[in-house]
Amino acid sequence: MKKLIIAAMAIVGMAAMESCCNDKNCGENKCMNAQAEEVSAIRLNVFYTVSDEANRAKAIEIAKELVAASRLDAGCISYDFLESATQPGEYMIIETWENDSVLDLHSNATHFATYVPQLHELGEMRLERFEIKK
Repeated sequence: MKKLIIAAMAIVGMAAMESCCNDKNCGENKCMNAQAEEVSAIRLNVFYTVSDEANRAKAIEIAKELVAASRLDAGCISYDFLESATQPGEYMIIETWENDSVLDLHSNATHFATYVPQLHELGEMRLERFEIKK
């Protein structure tokens, strides 16, 4: 993404997240230990940019509907839609799920199949996934 503020938002709360195996400077033992740790949650950061300012209000409305429905999904720990305070039209959806099974159910839910394609029509999304270790 071209916006620094969005990248900075992704850093929040990442101290408990392990991603050393993607780091070439990481020692092999540390990576093996990280893989052996049990996953306690899945975190998704979805960066969203509205393609046209005229679509901004509609995209926000759709995102709010997606959030309200998704918060009711089994296994949803948190689900938030944030707007950048400095970059109009830049947003972030932060999702936390108990595990991959409940995330799969969410990804196949009617509300997901309804709202996510509508958001894609109005803008661009980029997903980052993290496994939160115990």
